[in-house]
Amino acid sequence: MTASEMASISASAPPTLVHVGRDGWLFLQGGSNFVTTLYDRQGGNLPDSKLAGWRQTIERRSARCRELGIACAHLVVPEKLTIYGDRCAAPLVDSNLSPAIRLAEFMADSPAAGDFIDLVPLFSQCREQDQLYWHTDTHWSPEGCFVAYKALCARLNVHAEDRLLKRPHETKILLMDLGGRVEPERWEQIREYDFAAYARRAWVNRVTRLLEDPVYEEEIHVGSRARFVNPSAINPQKVFLFGDSYSGASTDMLTGMLAETFQSLEFVWSSRIDWPLVERSAPDILLFEIAERFLAVTPDDTLNLRGLEWRQSLRAYRRRLERWSAGAPKISA
Repeated sequence: MTASEMASISASAPPTLVHVGRDGWLFLQGGSNFVTTLYDRQGGNLPDSKLAGWRQTIERRSARCRELGIACAHLVVPEKLTIYGDRCAAPLVDSNLSPAIRLAEFMADSPAAGDFIDLVPLFSQCREQDQLYWHTDTHWSPEGCFVAYKALCARLNVHAEDRLLKRPHETKILLMDLGGRVEPERWEQIREYDFAAYARRAWVNRVTRLLEDPVYEEEIHVGSRARFVNPSAINPQKVFLFGDSYSGASTDMLTGMLAETFQSLEFVWSSRIDWPLVERSAPDILLFEIAERFLAVTPDDTLNLRGLEWRQSLRAYRRRLERWSAGAPKISA
């Protein structure tokens, strides 16, 4: 979870923010998307009517990709509550009403069914043999990410790098996004990978530089963009990925796995697609990844990335002014 997500959820009543489950498991139950309200067919923030809109969005995207001669795939990252809800201290939701499960039902008879990857059955099958999410964080672990990566490669009929989890990694004890929201704070030992052994990040935009500047605390992230090249990759395709913090502009999550797998990969942090940009880039494959809780907002796919970059830069400039006005040291851009 990014700093901006954490700032928005901090406005919620503390007891509804994080649920303390059994055996050290923590769950996001509140937040800007009111997570537990998403498991409701008729009410809450994500009823079936809104998921029907997502089916239409996926169908429009798939149809446009076919027109452009581009392969595509849509990937929804299940909420930790959907996969490990039985670790809660008391029932919070009916996991069978998960938005990801209900969207899979909508997609079952869709003409775009082949472009939608349902991760819930896979994660449910693997959840005992591997820990797919960190205990004290909303994000998936490297094992969870790898399960999704393998499913994606299988659907695209491309070669996967089977030994990514055998790569060197660092073991750290960190305060994760949920662990820092409970009393007492809960630290967790994690494994941190850089999956790009052969891929190189060749270019980033200004928003990515703002994202990676510690001063901004990851608050400015939507619209970040990064391009990776890997001449020695086992697959020759050029890939364009729209995603969120489960992918990222760095190489420690899904973006890194894909950058190591394809000769060219471009990532944009957005739930909306900039179609003129896609057409100019002319990828072989268009991928879309989104966290289950972010399905609460249906995108209109009218993204103008250049305009978004300008607005995010202006936001950073205003923050510098506010910080300077408050007497803090000036922030360099």
